Amino acid sequence: MAASLIAACALSDAQVKLPEQAWTVPHSANLLPHFAEVNGHEQLFVDGSPFAMLATEIPWWDLRVQSYRQDESVYDSLYPAAVRLGLNTLKVPVKWSMVEPEKDQYDFSYVDHALSQARSNHLHLVLDWFGHYASGAGTIYQNLTGQMFAPMYIVQDETTYPRAVDGNGLAHHDAVSYDSDAVIEREEKAFKAFMLHLKQVDHDHVVVGIQLENEIAVFGSDRHNPKLFRDHSAASNRLFEQGGFTDDLKYSEWSLSSRWIRPLTEIAHATYPIPIFHNFVNGSLEPGQVGGSPGEDVATYLENAPDLSFIAVNAYFCGAWKDTTCPVPSDGKTEEIRAALRRFQVGRNIVAVTETNSGNTLVAPRFAFIALGEFATPIFSPWCLTVSYPELDQPYLSADGKLENGAASFREAVQALSLALPPILTYAGTEKIRVFQAPAIGQSYSAEETVNGITLSMSENRDGQAIVIHPSAKQLLIVGYRTEVSIKNEGMIWPTMQKLQVTKVRWSGSGWVSVGAADYGVDQSNTSLYVELANPQAVLITLP
Repeated sequence: MAASLIAACALSDAQVKLPEQAWTVPHSANLLPHFAEVNGHEQLFVDGSPFAMLATEIPWWDLRVQSYRQDESVYDSLYPAAVRLGLNTLKVPVKWSMVEPEKDQYDFSYVDHALSQARSNHLHLVLDWFGHYASGAGTIYQNLTGQMFAPMYIVQDETTYPRAVDGNGLAHHDAVSYDSDAVIEREEKAFKAFMLHLKQVDHDHVVVGIQLENEIAVFGSDRHNPKLFRDHSAASNRLFEQGGFTDDLKYSEWSLSSRWIRPLTEIAHATYPIPIFHNFVNGSLEPGQVGGSPGEDVATYLENAPDLSFIAVNAYFCGAWKDTTCPVPSDGKTEEIRAALRRFQVGRNIVAVTETNSGNTLVAPRFAFIALGEFATPIFSPWCLTVSYPELDQPYLSADGKLENGAASFREAVQALSLALPPILTYAGTEKIRVFQAPAIGQSYSAEETVNGITLSMSENRDGQAIVIHPSAKQLLIVGYRTEVSIKNEGMIWPTMQKLQVTKVRWSGSGWVSVGAADYGVDQSNTSLYVELANPQAVLITLP
């Protein structure tokens, strides 16, 4: 700080009177996880308060068919690791093959184990229902050990449960036909049993959402191959002709959303109506379509499956792609991040992020500030805790359990956001909030900006960032790290400056709690307040 700054006297925590009446954070009498409108956007509420799932995903491939009970605890160490990362939620895949190991015989031991681990670590859960999986070759299995999603009785019986047929007439044994009523009926029954079990055991609302399937597609592999854009089985061909379709992608979007996903979401809504959502690939296979896998389109799914809460984006950023790898890391441009989110602002959709970069770059922390501060995303989740993508071999968690690579940078962002998450979500997208960050990773940032009528000068270095909320004339909140803020105010002279309050805070329940003195100063010659946020913190300012 410059020599002209005069340090203001810090009040003790007990002396600070925090103006809670200026902060209108809503509450809901409905304690079940649900959405309600707040300041023009749909807001997730959990236990009656605004909430966002700050999450990451854990793997599933070490849970092996016929050994699920033996493998039950294989990921237990990842729950406390998520806590060390500063997260409040963990995404835990649950495979159909796990809950129905034999036809009509259900086993929810892994679900119960995940709930127990989450409770012990004070985490919420998103359970990813993997009835089929579409990120690699095959959609019901990729191997017959840890990468098998449908039960063995489905995999073995291709007569009762027909396979999808590609445009060359080849049946894919690893891709079931979801135009088969027999397949849909079996998954519906298992999914209903799963949701009913959750309703019976999750009285404390550990589970805050269900991700239904993953990156919807018919065959899974080679997304840009027109021969794999739709199922060409006899049943599918009949439906294609009866519906008057001429476009394979539009047929897949209609078929998967209306015949398969809609009944599953209806079951969830009728059984245990917590948020249920999809995640789609960021991209498009034809103009007007939002979703980068064959069978994905946001508008079509929202129309055909009205019980879907939202459709999230899996957005990965790279400086230069080489096939599916990223030899040149992304510079995390703010406008590129915003563009990925804006593409998913379709109709009633709630913008959310279920997968993004998890390597050594600063994409995830920058993305988190934009997603939460500007879009009030109900979930933000890099993929995956033990695997990095698109930067390979740079996981947040090492094999020996240490947080490394980009974990520290992501934790900084999460720690800052967590200090004031309900107020950030309440004001997100309004004129009363603004996100400040450099246009790209590694760039310095210095600018004068206006937030709800007040002008601030913001500067950061070493890739710091901040969110500023200005809800009323004399109230200001700054959340961030490695950032300096100056505010011009005529009250910054003696004796009126004695009314100034600058306090580090955190949001608790329904109001602010002081956590110590902030680093600030007053330059009376320029009637300006200077605040420095060296590390993750939230600073509440009451102007004179």
